[in-house]
Amino acid sequence: MRLIHAGAIALSTVIALVTPAPAQQIKALKFASVVDGSGRVVPQGVVIVSGDKIVRVAGPRDALPANAQVVDLTRYTAIPGLIDLHTHMTYYWDSTSGTDPWRQPGRTPEQTVQLSRNNAVRTLETGVTSVRDLGASNYTDVALRDSINKAGWTGPRMFVAGFGLQRARPPFRPNTDSTKTARGRVYNISQVAEAVKQQVDAGVDYIKMYGSTGSGADVTGNETFSYDEMKAAVDAAHALGKLIAIHSYGPEGGRDATRAGANSVEHPIDLDDATLAEMARRGTMYVPTIDHNRYYSDNAKDFHYTAQQVAALDSFRARNFETARRAFKAGVKLGMGSDAVFTGFGQNTRELGWLVKAGMSPAQALAAATTVPAALLGMEKSLGAIAPGFFADLVAVEGNPLADVNAVINGVRWVMKSGAVVVDRTGAGGAGKAGERRPSGAEQAIVDVVESFLLHLGDHQYDAVEKDFAPKGLVVVTRQRDGQWMNSFQTAEEWLTGLRGNPNPTTFREPLTNLHVTIDSDQLAFVRADFQIMRDGRSVSHGVDQFTLVRELSGWKIAVVAYTSLPAQ
Repeated sequence: MRLIHAGAIALSTVIALVTPAPAQQIKALKFASVVDGSGRVVPQGVVIVSGDKIVRVAGPRDALPANAQVVDLTRYTAIPGLIDLHTHMTYYWDSTSGTDPWRQPGRTPEQTVQLSRNNAVRTLETGVTSVRDLGASNYTDVALRDSINKAGWTGPRMFVAGFGLQRARPPFRPNTDSTKTARGRVYNISQVAEAVKQQVDAGVDYIKMYGSTGSGADVTGNETFSYDEMKAAVDAAHALGKLIAIHSYGPEGGRDATRAGANSVEHPIDLDDATLAEMARRGTMYVPTIDHNRYYSDNAKDFHYTAQQVAALDSFRARNFETARRAFKAGVKLGMGSDAVFTGFGQNTRELGWLVKAGMSPAQALAAATTVPAALLGMEKSLGAIAPGFFADLVAVEGNPLADVNAVINGVRWVMKSGAVVVDRTGAGGAGKAGERRPSGAEQAIVDVVESFLLHLGDHQYDAVEKDFAPKGLVVVTRQRDGQWMNSFQTAEEWLTGLRGNPNPTTFREPLTNLHVTIDSDQLAFVRADFQIMRDGRSVSHGVDQFTLVRELSGWKIAVVAYTSLPAQ
């Protein structure tokens, strides 16, 4: 029997309240190396942070501020916070509901905003600290952005587009007034400028136009707005101080969007050499979103897609990839965009793998998620680099991101946004305790099972939680309420039935500290740890977790969960 002590190890991602740190608080973040986004690498670099901004990047021999809080991240490489140029943050789906993601029961805008917080958390966990969110109904994206910025909600920095401009097409609802534009629907060219102004008046940061068909399993790419209509939208957006992204699955729309002066073009395939040359000349950004059709194909069962639809998605993805390869070779700027929807959040950075396959070096792919998109957002002096005066958006990854892009895709261990730690899988947190024992080998396999269980539970992925349990699993709960101790004993099945019956679940995280792992004969394991339940960075309860795990043919499974819970102090 082996007893492993691992104090303050974060088994679950720690999500902290995203509020700028006090200006007087200075942190010295020590890394194995700092990849600052300019092409410079600082071995054993130390990033000095004050409040929500970076002060400087110091070398290992440079003097540190006397009052600095030192955080030991010397196992990791620092990279700038990543930027996802194409998301739909308010597209939420409960994977345990049994519904088709595209055909869910109706929700109020308020419910949509609340549920979207889960997508925001999952995005941060990939190291993405800023997103350009390209399209939402009822301005729920504006509400989510403002809740993150002003109400302390946990989430990435959002640049939002409100309603995307789209061609109004029959059949129309009874009594539809086609002489006016609303909700982004445009009937003719005379309404384009007004549709743009409506979005700006609603408080958007960016303008989105749907220049062709294409979404989900529909990969048709038929142009829906003419060149003249696209030009009218571009001119209206620029006149109001906004940039514009134009969606087009097909080459015709991509060509006309480029000629019209779009700042970025989303998705198009089969762009001809002349269009690519024009994009390179103008500096038009190409956001190919190659991976999003991989997501649809991989999750075809959830979307109820047919074999023919999956084949069409795969064919489009191959042509999308080839277009990106040719665009990069032609000198076109490429930006990382996931087009994440529903359960695609948490997979935001997989696009980088495609960009490397298309010919980019890992360093160039990293730039496509940092400096390049920062410029497209007009934030090149604030985002995308680790430099003095920039927002303190940093990501600690395991591995060398300049040698292997998978260090970025799969190696995120710690994330800071605006000077606040929002993700911590290291145990360092903000305290910077050095020399702590960490599990490895067989112990790490057990840690991974518990971490996965807690993440699934916090995200309400109850089908996945069920799979984490061994058959006939048990859950024992001891709580103190109103000064009285209460006990419950349930099978895992009974416990999950109760959880699934909650109509308004709230996302949470459960960081563990003071961890003890015991392994007996490689068949039985026991985990004991202190915990806190964190919602939006606030502790709502704390106590002790105890897990008993058994090894089955498929791996370690949880046989018993026993926890004692106290209200937050």
